[in-house]
Amino acid sequence: MAISQPSYAAGIYTCVDASGLRITADRPIAQCADREQRVLGPTGIERSRVGPAMSEVEMSQRLEQRRNELQMQQRVQEQRRRDAVLLTRYPRRESHDVARRDALIQVQEQKVLAQARMDELVQEKRKLQQELEFYGNDHSKLPARLRIAVQDVEDAQQEQRALMDEQNGQVQRVHKRFDAELLRLQPLWQSQEPASSAASQ
Repeated sequence: MAISQPSYAAGIYTCVDASGLRITADRPIAQCADREQRVLGPTGIERSRVGPAMSEVEMSQRLEQRRNELQMQQRVQEQRRRDAVLLTRYPRRESHDVARRDALIQVQEQKVLAQARMDELVQEKRKLQQELEFYGNDHSKLPARLRIAVQDVEDAQQEQRALMDEQNGQVQRVHKRFDAELLRLQPLWQSQEPASSAASQ
């Protein structure tokens, strides 16, 4: 169903309808709602043109197109903001390399601590194993204290293994993040080179 267009310009409307008949009126012409209409002033000079009225479906499509365009503009603006933040944080390749190295050092330090704790747990379990041998490794004969101690060490080892696996994954995530940043930063650095060179001359 065709819908009328608001705020038409005052004047004489003229068009040729589907049957080839020229129509003139002092308001938008319903028979020409599907085609362009000329708007004439009092002297007969064309002042403007009015496009065909849009159907509800066409209006919905137009609104959807405008929403998509707005979303695209917002994404572009957000990307520009992120680019500006990245450039402020890493104005040169060297600063980005240093940040990657520092992040990896932090993870490596955590891995060293985790491995040291795992070594301690291995030693504790060896001592408990000596006591287990005294009871012939028969857990039904173990005193409650020893059973609890063995279980605590095994639980701690399991937690430590999970932590070490997480730290290994963290190394990969650090590289992935910095690699993605580098891909984005390289063209940004290159775009700044001419300006930097001109400023230095």
